[in-house]
Amino acid sequence: MSNSIERIDRSSEADVTYAGVYTHGRRRIYTSEDLITEDNVLQIVNEALMTHAWNAYEEKYLLDYRRGITPILQRTKERNSFICNRVNENHAEEICTYKNGSFMQSAAFYCARNQKVQSKVNKLNEYLYRSGKQIADNKVVDSFHTVGLGVLYVEPNDDKDIPVRCYSLNPISSFVVYSLRPGNNPMLGVNIVMAGERILIDAYTRTKCFRILGTPATARKVIDGRMREEEIATAEAVIGIEDNALGEIPIIEYRYNSLDMCAFEAALPLLDALNELASDRLDGVGQFIQSLMVIYGCDLPEGESADTMKSKGILVLPRMGDGSQADVKLLTEELNQTQTQTLVDWTYRQILRVCSMPDTTKGDRSTSDTASAVYLRDGFANAQVCARNTEDLFRESNAYFDKIFLKILEDKQLIKGLKVSDFELNFTRNETSGMYEKAQALNLLLNSGVEPTLAFGKSGVSADPNADVKMSEKWLKLKWGDPDAPTADKPGMKGVEEGSGEPLEPSDAEDNNLKVE
Repeated sequence: MSNSIERIDRSSEADVTYAGVYTHGRRRIYTSEDLITEDNVLQIVNEALMTHAWNAYEEKYLLDYRRGITPILQRTKERNSFICNRVNENHAEEICTYKNGSFMQSAAFYCARNQKVQSKVNKLNEYLYRSGKQIADNKVVDSFHTVGLGVLYVEPNDDKDIPVRCYSLNPISSFVVYSLRPGNNPMLGVNIVMAGERILIDAYTRTKCFRILGTPATARKVIDGRMREEEIATAEAVIGIEDNALGEIPIIEYRYNSLDMCAFEAALPLLDALNELASDRLDGVGQFIQSLMVIYGCDLPEGESADTMKSKGILVLPRMGDGSQADVKLLTEELNQTQTQTLVDWTYRQILRVCSMPDTTKGDRSTSDTASAVYLRDGFANAQVCARNTEDLFRESNAYFDKIFLKILEDKQLIKGLKVSDFELNFTRNETSGMYEKAQALNLLLNSGVEPTLAFGKSGVSADPNADVKMSEKWLKLKWGDPDAPTADKPGMKGVEEGSGEPLEPSDAEDNNLKVE
């Protein structure tokens, strides 16, 4: 196969990036400063912009890759250059679309950690819905699946019905600077917007908001694997300072994994290989259709030469004087499609495996496997494990949002007496999958005397056990009795002497239609 796509060696992380090659996750931006003031904010922002320039370049590349702008479009051939197909099988879009739907099957919401604050958490969820956070979450998730990072911005709103507003920012023009101290707490949130031929930079600390005027970068283009100075934006002057009433940085970064890679980034070499396979496959078909004709020992028409005939796809060979007859043949060599398809299938399955995607290509035949067996066999279980890992990183970033969100509501006196430790973010996926088994487990746990909230959670029936038990309280008492009522009045508990915990005597048990072994 031809392999003429130009690649640049990325041997040095400091000064080399890709030019249509492979990336390896975004770079974290750090500062050693403990306090950011008007005196050092320009220096910190300019140092951060140097690292962000690399990230932004890679993010633009990955975004274009998902859009179908891939290295295969620059494919060239040294021989038979007139047959040069450029086929892009856009599996990056397939991977991101599946990951988005799998991770956010339904909107994330808050769950109370105890029933005492359930009503307050219900009210918190209502304000969460009004803030647009759940819509912004979809965009943030799509962003970190595409480029490795998603950025959220939160601010108070004057509308009483919508006291908080949430927006998804473009990670190409926004980022967060972290402390080098243990814990790596965020120190500065930056958002860049164009203002004519200049840029305006909003830089947020926990106490201040700096408005900075700067010079934009030129169109990013890496030459010989190095980024030139003019490719990096520059912060020049602080033109405004305001107090940050929130007391927190309102720009929050979310990640797909701990390496800050996107959903398909680890499979970029395989994705490029699959595109080359598809392109060479069509080249093989094209070359078979446009086979060369060989004329041996024949006279050419008047005005024609070997060169003019070659341009028409005809090779003219002179007679060798060995007495052979004149002849006309086609030079054909057809590509073995069966062997090629085997390689295509292997490459595609490796892409799915690397990206923790379910492999449905193995399920194209009729089998007697159960739903659970198919779930494990085809990789759906692995995909859910990957999604749960992303959940933990999402909650880590969302903890900063929780503090800001609750503070705004408390300052507006819309919610009182609620702490961030009273609730947690919850994701609901596959809520009805295996419901029969879950219901059996719930019934077994309740029959064993497990507290209903624990039973609802352990069995997997409920994503929010406290809320669901509260709603089902009337029916639970009707079915299982009131735990505060005398034992004799509890359904299913007859045959146990009140207060003793011991079985009744055999004669009494017989009166209660109980069989005693």
